[in-house]
Amino acid sequence: MIDETQKPIYQRWWFILFLVFLGIGIILYSVIHTEKTETVSIDVADTMFYKKMEKEELKEKMMQNHKNPEVIAAEIIMKNFGTTYIEKENAVVSSRFESGILETIALEERIISTQSTKHSFLYNTVEFMKVMKSQEEVTQATLIVQAPLTDRYGNVKNGDVMIVLMSRETLNKINFNNFKAENLSAVADSYWEHPALSSE
Repeated sequence: MIDETQKPIYQRWWFILFLVFLGIGIILYSVIHTEKTETVSIDVADTMFYKKMEKEELKEKMMQNHKNPEVIAAEIIMKNFGTTYIEKENAVVSSRFESGILETIALEERIISTQSTKHSFLYNTVEFMKVMKSQEEVTQATLIVQAPLTDRYGNVKNGDVMIVLMSRETLNKINFNNFKAENLSAVADSYWEHPALSSE
């Protein structure tokens, strides 16, 4: 029988058992720590402070000489949507540009009448797409228009009322100098409007 005291420390059973438990502990700690980090990241992204920081970042980008399509899109939205300064500033819900694809969400807070609102949305979307045509790096442009919607219980919540998507190919076909906004649904690659815009 081999004397346990003569074995090197790395061959003793209690040392091997210690290493196994240590390894399990390290793995558990890293898994728990990663889950907590991801949870914190998600929670922070949902806070109003995070959204406010996005607006501040957008304002900083607007001050730069070279403006990328997401900033140009935001400027168009602030120019065409809303009537007061605060409404215009809040009109840009988000503007993202990645790999040639632009997606901008605009909010119109003040609705006068269904027909005039729809006409205004169509006109503003055409103006948006006209500028996007001049941005050569944009391969696809999407404008999502939101407005206050009232449900059957009288609750008001901002929701999508119009979504228009145009590819570079479609943008290049359109002569925006003579284009009529009423034809937008016929030429867009994708067009959707909320039933509320069709009601009289």
